[in-house]
Amino acid sequence: MKKYEVMFIVNAANDEVIKAAVKLVQDTITRIGGTIDNTDEWGKRHLAYEVKHQSEGYYVVVDFQADPAQIKELDRVIKIHEEIIRHIIVKQDD
Repeated sequence: MKKYEVMFIVNAANDEVIKAAVKLVQDTITRIGGTIDNTDEWGKRHLAYEVKHQSEGYYVVVDFQADPAQIKELDRVIKIHEEIIRHIIVKQDD
């Protein structure tokens, strides 16, 4: 298992939407066989430019370990979730 970090920005309009998006990402990581090391919620921040007509977003960073073959599934699930307006998955150095 390799160490990864996923950072995503959620539409900050509603607290329930934020909680649901964080839970979706965490549940997907555990479903694909990964383990979550840390979840860091940075909170609501102003975006540098509008993304999907949003000027603010709620930033979340999740550190986790997973099999490299399962990262595509996590990426696919995040892409279909409409409230997550941006995301990036990065492999961390060992």
